[in-house]
Amino acid sequence: MNFSKLKNRIFILIFLGVLVFPWVGGAALRVVTPAKYNKLSVVETEKRDMQKIEWKNLLNTGESVSGFIDDRIPFRYTMISWYKELNDCVDAKYQKVAMSLGQKLYSADASKKKVDRGVTNRPIVPGEEVESEEPVEQVADDNYFPLHVYQDVIIARDGWLFLYGENEIECYQGTNLLDDDTINHYINISNRLKSICDNQGKQVYIYIAPNKSSVYPQYMPTVDVSTDFRRIQRLYVRMQEESSMPFLYPLLEELQASTQSQVYYKYDTHWNHIGALYGTNALYGAMGMEQTPPSQWITGTMDAEKYELYTYMGIPDSMVTHDDVEAVIDYRPEVLVDGVNLEKKICHTTSTSQNQKKLCLIGDSFRVNMIPYLSKDFSQCTFAHRDYMSDVTTDIKNADIIVIEAVERYDYEAFHTVQRVINVLSN
Repeated sequence: MNFSKLKNRIFILIFLGVLVFPWVGGAALRVVTPAKYNKLSVVETEKRDMQKIEWKNLLNTGESVSGFIDDRIPFRYTMISWYKELNDCVDAKYQKVAMSLGQKLYSADASKKKVDRGVTNRPIVPGEEVESEEPVEQVADDNYFPLHVYQDVIIARDGWLFLYGENEIECYQGTNLLDDDTINHYINISNRLKSICDNQGKQVYIYIAPNKSSVYPQYMPTVDVSTDFRRIQRLYVRMQEESSMPFLYPLLEELQASTQSQVYYKYDTHWNHIGALYGTNALYGAMGMEQTPPSQWITGTMDAEKYELYTYMGIPDSMVTHDDVEAVIDYRPEVLVDGVNLEKKICHTTSTSQNQKKLCLIGDSFRVNMIPYLSKDFSQCTFAHRDYMSDVTTDIKNADIIVIEAVERYDYEAFHTVQRVINVLSN
């Protein structure tokens, strides 16, 4: 057997070992020491919702099955952490070797260089130095900050973290503009839903929560921006001009609020509680409801406890520096609320609010920090993640107010929801 074949077989065995070890080792550890297994399992370390198998779409794509398996590999984050430490160690060693080798090569090469005789052919007098042109001084750009991405997370200025994937960087750079046909479709179905709701005596709103990078561009790295008139701004202008549907994008409110308070988490993609209250006030403004200054409800500060982007990078909680804080808010303490559960995908609440209108909000994770406020300002509320919309059709039909929410990078999901609400209210 030649060396090449032996090497290939060794690599194959190592590769198979990497694939098999987590499952075999995890099963053995779970039998021998369940407590240790639970400590290292994905249940302990994962901060987001686990991928589920999309059975209805299984014949079209197996991506959900792959994601389902990936999310449940034993020791996933332990191995990611090992990889990160090994990668950083190898990179550090490489930089030292490269620097050392480079210095030797350049110093050795310098002794062999011929003396520049300048523009004339006059002989060089021993010991005489030929004057050379002054090097062009490089002007440092204090605003420059290179783009550095690790595990789909941007490591930005002052230690801030931003999501790179899920359409976020495209929104920021202005490279994902909507075409006219798509915008026209959005306008048409929005007008149709507004007409249906008007006939049924319902209020309806489309609400787009700003991306973190839109609110805090000063922390983003230096990247090419194709246009400052980006996707959501173009859509907003067209919706204001051509649609009867109230279309909210409270970027100005969040930007103004950010000059007084931190309104998004430093290490998470979402707005924090004070940012969500400013966002809720923007919704109340469109509804014609009372808006109270968010600052009047602040009673102190606390650890933000939101480090989702660290988790994306595979960094365990034990390695996270807890230096992000947010405001503690005691909103309308005189109003009693029953049923609030921020972890549930569907949440029904009742309160002692004098506002007897029934609110149904269908959205994504940005809806969560709005729940403590909305639930106190309406006597009955239904909050549902859009993936669970089929379970709240009765709530949609009985609602006096329907709010369809989506974060900016998922704006298209809001219009998918619009069509689904049309289907519900038309039956």
